Amino acid sequence: MTNDTSLTPEQEGRLLESYRTLTDLARTCRTPAVLAALRGALAELRVALDGSGVELEDYYSHVPAAGARAA
Repeated sequence: MTNDTSLTPEQEGRLLESYRTLTDLARTCRTPAVLAALRGALAELRVALDGSGVELEDYYSHVPAAGARAA
């Protein structure tokens, strides 16, 4: 039995879509506690994807700081 720990293309696509969804939500969220949770989740997801060799540069966009007003 092999221990294959790489992501499948489907898993990678789903994770990147989740990243985009969380980023969009963080961009419009005005609730500080929820925004803080979203920022934490995005940071963890970036670390995990980076550790799996997934290129995130094209998907990264600035997430406003907690308390910042959405445009």
